[in-house]
Amino acid sequence: MKRGMRGPIVISIILHALLILMFILKWNLDKPKRPAGGGGGGGGIVNAVVIDQLQFDQHKQFVKQQKAKKAEAAKEEAEEKAAAAEAARQAKLEKTIQLKKQQAAERAQKEKARQEEILKQKAIALQKKKEELKKKQEEEKKLADQKEAEEKAEKLKAEKAAKEKADKEAKEKAKQEAKEKAEKEAKEKAEEAKKAEQEAKEKAEKLKAEKAEKAAKAKAAKEAKEKAKRDAAEASKLEDELLSEDAGGGAAAGPSGNSTKPSNTAGPGGSGGGDPGYGDKVANMIEQRMLIDQNMKGKSCVVKIRLAPDGLVLSVTAGSGDPAICRAGITAVNMIGTFPAPPSDAERTINATIQPQ
Repeated sequence: MKRGMRGPIVISIILHALLILMFILKWNLDKPKRPAGGGGGGGGIVNAVVIDQLQFDQHKQFVKQQKAKKAEAAKEEAEEKAAAAEAARQAKLEKTIQLKKQQAAERAQKEKARQEEILKQKAIALQKKKEELKKKQEEEKKLADQKEAEEKAEKLKAEKAAKEKADKEAKEKAKQEAKEKAEKEAKEKAEEAKKAEQEAKEKAEKLKAEKAEKAAKAKAAKEAKEKAKRDAAEASKLEDELLSEDAGGGAAAGPSGNSTKPSNTAGPGGSGGGDPGYGDKVANMIEQRMLIDQNMKGKSCVVKIRLAPDGLVLSVTAGSGDPAICRAGITAVNMIGTFPAPPSDAERTINATIQPQ
């Protein structure tokens, strides 16, 4: 049952109940009263009341009409109330619908604003995230570039260090090889020089022995010759004295008997001044260190020697004479290296004459 129909039905029921109640009350009022009497028999008198059927029917019809009018009025009232209630309900419903629409519109507006705010916040968050991502990417790129630059620098540094190490090792190796080669060459040269020196020494000793033997023989021959000269001089002197005595003791005009030996210093081997024997000493030292063979005998060479104040050889050059003797003389000078200190500055340049015996 609809809610709008409940009011009229309830009113109709109430009206019907009231009409029935009024009919009952009217019936009780119209009912004749029993008279109070007392009889000998104690019984009451029954008074019969006759109800007019027509009146009853009219009353009944009147009640029915009233009831119908009241019902119609109640119905109309109920219908009006129902219509008013329905109108009120419709108005309320429309108002509710309008309110709901308004609320829905407000909610939609709010939801739209909320969604827009959410979208805005999402957009802001997305933009922020993009910026953070971009910043992070830039930082990562910067770090990557920095790392790449550092790795490149380290690589270049390592390559440079490796190259420097390789160059250093190559230089050290070349230096070591050059040193070993130089040491080997020097050793070989030293061995060769030592061997040559040994051979030269042996040959020099042999030649020195031969020269000493020849010098001894020459010295013996010279001493014998000088002795013979002295003996002849003494004999001549004795003869002159004897002749002087025979002639009456006259003074002798012959030689004094003193033998003089001309010096070789003023000759080609001398220096032209100073100690007359210094050039001969130099020449004799050179001849003693020379390697002499039989083809050099009877030949000579002049070598020019420049000396320091302490006798150190500054230079030696070949002059006139046999080339082989000059070469041998220069070699001997270089082997000697230092001669006795010259007596004077004038004798620091010597033209020594070499004459192998």
